[in-house]
Amino acid sequence: MTRPDSEYAVDRLDDDGAPTRSEPNGRLVWAPSTTDGRLDGAWWPRTRDAGDELAVLMPAVSHHLGGPVRRVSVNIDAWGPDHPRVLRIGGVGVRLGWFRTLDPATVTLGRGNDDRVTLLVVPPELEPATARRLLRKLSSGSGWPDSAAAALSGVGPSSDA
Repeated sequence: MTRPDSEYAVDRLDDDGAPTRSEPNGRLVWAPSTTDGRLDGAWWPRTRDAGDELAVLMPAVSHHLGGPVRRVSVNIDAWGPDHPRVLRIGGVGVRLGWFRTLDPATVTLGRGNDDRVTLLVVPPELEPATARRLLRKLSSGSGWPDSAAAALSGVGPSSDA
């Protein structure tokens, strides 16, 4: 089930009133532009359904890149059993590449040969409070990790999963 585009709004991750660079509903946080690391941001999908989750994510990434996402690369083992090759987003076909060699905690989205971003995928199974703390920490911009392993170190799956 694809969620409506209206969920794409800048949101706040904390109660102190400080703006964060996050969307949709605090589930996507961009790294500071001064970061030279491998990760350009962090994304916390709701489920392991790649088709539905990527359809919600792509408009925000397209806006960030200044043009439509044309290709997405993901780890085939990190997502559910449905592995579409093409997603239709706003009438445009977006190619999905499924690979076992990619880091399962990342997703790469790009505009063909142009700009692309690599996002940390915060596990959807993660306890919500823990995931929000991680996104809040990342949104602060201090000490942005240079790898998915570094970002997720010390963060485990929900105990009630």
